[in-house]
Amino acid sequence: MNHPTWRQRLSYFSLFVPVRLYLLLFVLATAIAWWWLQRQLPTDPSFTGSLLQLLIKAAFSAVLLLIAFCLTTTLLPFLWLAWHIKKRRVQVNIAHAEDGDDYGGRKITIQIQPLWQPLFGFLRYRLLYDGIKLSPKFSLVSNSQQKGWFTSQKAGWYYWPLPAIREYDIEQMLVYFEDLFQFFSFSLRIPVKQSFYTKPRQREQETAMVSPQRTEQENVRIEELKRIEGEYINYKNFEDNDDVRRIVWKIYAKNKELVVRIPEILDPYASHIYMYTSFFDSLGMDDNYLVNTRGLDHFKISCWSLYSQLQKAGRLVKLIPDQLLPNRNFANAQQATEYNLSASNWHHEDDLLSVVPAKGHALICFSSLSSPQQLDQLLQRQQQKATLVFVELSKGMPKRRIGKWFRWIFIKPEGNFEKQGFTEIGKYSTLKQLKDNEALLLQILQKHGADALRIG
Repeated sequence: MNHPTWRQRLSYFSLFVPVRLYLLLFVLATAIAWWWLQRQLPTDPSFTGSLLQLLIKAAFSAVLLLIAFCLTTTLLPFLWLAWHIKKRRVQVNIAHAEDGDDYGGRKITIQIQPLWQPLFGFLRYRLLYDGIKLSPKFSLVSNSQQKGWFTSQKAGWYYWPLPAIREYDIEQMLVYFEDLFQFFSFSLRIPVKQSFYTKPRQREQETAMVSPQRTEQENVRIEELKRIEGEYINYKNFEDNDDVRRIVWKIYAKNKELVVRIPEILDPYASHIYMYTSFFDSLGMDDNYLVNTRGLDHFKISCWSLYSQLQKAGRLVKLIPDQLLPNRNFANAQQATEYNLSASNWHHEDDLLSVVPAKGHALICFSSLSSPQQLDQLLQRQQQKATLVFVELSKGMPKRRIGKWFRWIFIKPEGNFEKQGFTEIGKYSTLKQLKDNEALLLQILQKHGADALRIG
């Protein structure tokens, strides 16, 4: 759980200061102008001096009226909304019907009622999510039928540049009432309990060849017969009614056991593939900013692309999550899989051995954070050949460049210490740890003669 620091608390409370810097600068400039003009007035009484003094007073009276107008036009809708919030009559709806771009952005739609826009002023918003994080201040791109100041309902969309592929919990919305000259900015908090997730995008990559399994209930036949486990994959002990021509004599010569091969068959009910994704972190790098952003997104995109390619090939893929996720209702299995991948995170609970079954065909996706010892034990106990997909996280990290080293040393400040993965020294240390573990995992695969699809 993230706990806000004193700097974050101070930054949060500063959002509610109603006086903007523009007003302070305007008042300062007005005071300097008043002082300078007073010094320019003639010391002897005259008609010209009296007229000039009258014009100065009229000008500064207009300035005071302008400030009063700006204050009134923002304060009235602010108090009106505050009264409705107290009466719990404010309705906020945040939807995410439209996808964003390939860089994690999201186009969201927001609808608020009742809400009045300041006369000749602006309405701006912020979203408080994940406890202590704030979105940039933004304005809604209003729908054509909702434009104008004299409407009590505001609706529009906003392109939110979200930082990662995951689920976001929105807890509050901050509404800012700003005047035409942005002298004042009165803000109110509206409780919002909504969540949405960013979808992993699909990319072109090599796909895996996986044999489907028999369905759990043989009540629906498929049009195209699929080959299921059999020849050179499954073995069983010899029985009286077995064909002696299928006895594996090499195993008998070695172990003195009569074993026969199960022939590969065309099954009208073989249609589904179990896909296991392992987000287990054996290196303890889940608190590394680089691994927790670029690495996690790289793994999710790779798994989603593989899932989509198999779906397009006519396979019925069933994703088996390795962690507990919120139970939500979706229109179809593809949306559920999309959410399960987006909401998953690195963890230290269920490893490869506890997630992947020992029997049956399976599509196993594991990352550079997996344990070589667990992979070794998994390959030893696998009675049937599984399809392995190895996602190398080091290939998804930003490239090291000499120019960045010099900019980091001589010019660029280090910035936020929580994001040390993005500094050059932190990046080098992270890549070294990942590549060392990837080398160990590849040695285990080579030891067992296992062919794994490597995705980088």
